[in-house]
Amino acid sequence: MGPTSRISFKYRSGRAALRGLSEGTAYFASPSELNDSLEAKFDLATTSDFVVATSKGLNELAARRGQPGNYSFNKAALQEFDTVHAAENQCFYEASQRVGIFSTASRPDNQPMWAYYCENSNGVCFELEWSDEVLTQYQLWPSSVQYSTESRIHNRAEDLCQAILSLGEQYPDWTIQQVLDFSITDDFRSEWGIRSIARAVSVKHVDWQHEAELRVLSQRFGPVPIMQDILKRVFFVRTDFQEWGSLMMLLRKLYPKVELAQISFDHKEPFVKVNPLHFKLVP
Repeated sequence: MGPTSRISFKYRSGRAALRGLSEGTAYFASPSELNDSLEAKFDLATTSDFVVATSKGLNELAARRGQPGNYSFNKAALQEFDTVHAAENQCFYEASQRVGIFSTASRPDNQPMWAYYCENSNGVCFELEWSDEVLTQYQLWPSSVQYSTESRIHNRAEDLCQAILSLGEQYPDWTIQQVLDFSITDDFRSEWGIRSIARAVSVKHVDWQHEAELRVLSQRFGPVPIMQDILKRVFFVRTDFQEWGSLMMLLRKLYPKVELAQISFDHKEPFVKVNPLHFKLVP
């Protein structure tokens, strides 16, 4: 999910949709619960690679300020930092395994998704809107999945440098030393940690690329009571599955402002049609 994107889609079977709507929750799964056996699996960069990336970022910050960049670590400092870096890496990896992941899609008309996540269209697709208020209140973090065939070696320094460069742009009047002083504050380190974990757990193999996944992360896995705040529309293809009637009654009762739309697929243009529908009360 891009920095300004706040719309995503969740494909659900009839049973799962009924449960989520009844409870009013979105379930943030732990990495081990998801269907990718390599979910959130990665190695962390060595201390030397961390230091090289950090020095490169600091020198870039200096270059942007028109100042000479001569940031580097000597061998003595590197050896002293090695133990600290190893401990931080361990804490980072453990935190990444505790996150909650809410997987969503970028569009509601992906036919394979209707086939296997909605059990051959015997389900629905939720259109969800993630407002800044919801993200802030529940401490959620949107993240776009990146697909790769390369080995997953995660370097936390890459996120550190990006955060420092962004800080430099945000406060152009600050000296480099002021930027560096702020970079060791708790607020900065917390933001850096969240940003880095989000990137680390949002890499998948290209075999999954057809899903074009957008995910929202929480610091802990489990249900979050946000469905009333984020559900804006419900798409469906079929109306002959077992949970259809119960879903419609529940939507009418608990989510009266949520829109309905039926999607139909065809072998000729237009390949996809979306027909908005409305509840009609029968006396």
